[in-house]
Amino acid sequence: MSYRSFNVTSILFALVFCFGALVLTAEAAKLTSAQRKELASIKKNLGKVSTLIRKKQYEEAKTLTDAEEKKLQQLAADAMLTETDPILVSANKLITLRRTLLEKKMGVGGGGTNKVASNQGVSFEKQIAPIINERCVNCHGAQRASANLRLDTYASMKKGGRTGVLLVPGNPKNSLILHKLLAPGNQRMPRTGAALTPAQIDLFAKWIIAGGRFDGEKETDPIGASTKKKKAPVNVVKATGNEKVSFMKDVAPWMLDFCLRCHSGNTPASEFSIVTFEDILRGGESGSVIIAGKPDESRLWHLVGLQDPIKMPQGQALIKRKDAEALKTWIEEGAKFDGDNAKGVLRSMVPTEDELRMAELAKMSPEKFADLRRESLEPTWKRALNNEKSELLETDDFIFYGNVSADRLKQISDWSTSQADALRKTFNQKQKPFWKGKLAVYVIKDRFGYSEFNQTIEDRRVDDATTWHSKVTPTFLEAYLVLQDVGDEATADSPGLKTNLIAGLTNAAIQRGAGDVPMWVSRGLGMLLAANGSSSQVYFESLRQQALDAAPKVTRPEELFAAGTFSPSETTAIGFTLVEFLINNGGLPKMALLLREFKNGTAAPAALMKVYGSNLPALARAYASTLRPGRVQK
Repeated sequence: MSYRSFNVTSILFALVFCFGALVLTAEAAKLTSAQRKELASIKKNLGKVSTLIRKKQYEEAKTLTDAEEKKLQQLAADAMLTETDPILVSANKLITLRRTLLEKKMGVGGGGTNKVASNQGVSFEKQIAPIINERCVNCHGAQRASANLRLDTYASMKKGGRTGVLLVPGNPKNSLILHKLLAPGNQRMPRTGAALTPAQIDLFAKWIIAGGRFDGEKETDPIGASTKKKKAPVNVVKATGNEKVSFMKDVAPWMLDFCLRCHSGNTPASEFSIVTFEDILRGGESGSVIIAGKPDESRLWHLVGLQDPIKMPQGQALIKRKDAEALKTWIEEGAKFDGDNAKGVLRSMVPTEDELRMAELAKMSPEKFADLRRESLEPTWKRALNNEKSELLETDDFIFYGNVSADRLKQISDWSTSQADALRKTFNQKQKPFWKGKLAVYVIKDRFGYSEFNQTIEDRRVDDATTWHSKVTPTFLEAYLVLQDVGDEATADSPGLKTNLIAGLTNAAIQRGAGDVPMWVSRGLGMLLAANGSSSQVYFESLRQQALDAAPKVTRPEELFAAGTFSPSETTAIGFTLVEFLINNGGLPKMALLLREFKNGTAAPAALMKVYGSNLPALARAYASTLRPGRVQK
């Protein structure tokens, strides 16, 4: 079927299915007959490894084990087996037993004379970890996990992030981490600073070819930890409760806000970490920075409160005088600890300013939240379009603000009210407003104004084909839709304002709550919903052509579903056709499951493979075939 024959109620049902109270589980992956035969062959060949070891044919045994492990990895990918699947766990255990026996016989790690160099001479802890710590952990660590990817422990590396799994052991060609290191332009990692040297990238490739194995003590330890000296014990003195200054309330909050970025991770500045209270007492490369009871002899106090000019925090505004004095008093009183766990991560025990703000917003009534929304409208508008006179109109669900006529704003308000009622049924919610504090809808009369809004408020430039966008944060502190009034006539370049409005409101509805839904899904589903009953069919036909033109940008299947591959308008076209394809071929329940997976934080590749039971290359090829000129989905 094509988008013309989609039933609106059915699509709405899919959304209810996703966001309602239903608890759904995907059908477990099952092996095909061919895959069961392949698994039996792998286990049989692993049995031969023991025979080769008994015959002291160690190189042959290692070669056979490596080959069967690669076969198992491919089988797991094809059959969509998770790491915890009993089938995979059992086979991996067999491989581990064979490797352990082989290494024991060859004397690896035990002082034997017949050692084989681990990872072809590449040590993860000694050679790979230092590069990652220096170039990657700043953006992909515990404090700032960009793209939901952490690289500060090997266990986190194995999980991957929003764009998928990083490593395919033994196969650098299909390992995402190498593609990111070699990518052109702003797709390349590290995104800031120089690229890794060819020698460093070659080191990663050799490590992956050899299996990408971990040679430290615990996979959950910070990477490189096994090569560092053990931390010396420190003496933590518990607070009595009679102190004038509380470390947890008066010192830790500003210290974490100002200092944690540089003094955390696996390679903190000056080897001084403030991740835990014990770390702070332990000091850095020059020794202790705090001498209990003696602030004038404490290096930390000198850096923060005494030196002229003040040395810390670097590159930032000076901390408030009251915070500096709190630090001095805390040291004078013995630098005591009033928290629960001196070994625990302070950031998890001390809320950030944003978290405190979120807690405050969570307690705020809908009426107070609406007041907050109203207060933000005029300052936002003046930042972008200071010389443009504005009109305001408010309803139960919306606050409309723009430089179109009052009559036009009223027409948009009527359309929005009808769509809000439909969305309320869709999400099975009766309360008003539908968005906490109401949804702000900015309506801008021309292209110049819309472009100025994007450049000033969103700090971005958009292509000419993009005429609307929405933003709804989990706390609802920001909840708005921005529309360029493109008129009511549908063309190949524009579906008309009403269609854009319906798509934008649906997008804003999907964005509510925790969890991110990729833009291609939310915009695509919004457009698909808006297409039903629309007179803008010429526009939706043009979306298919735009998708066909944009598709050649994809060089790897993962890029089809990744953020940043396409421009905003291309994302709308790809999303529209891709969502249509997924619903046509998997049904509405699977689309609901996919949305649930995204809301639960599952990365796009893993979510798609889990729900649709097909590997990404096959899924991408099947989708691409629907974009061929003249091809109509049925």
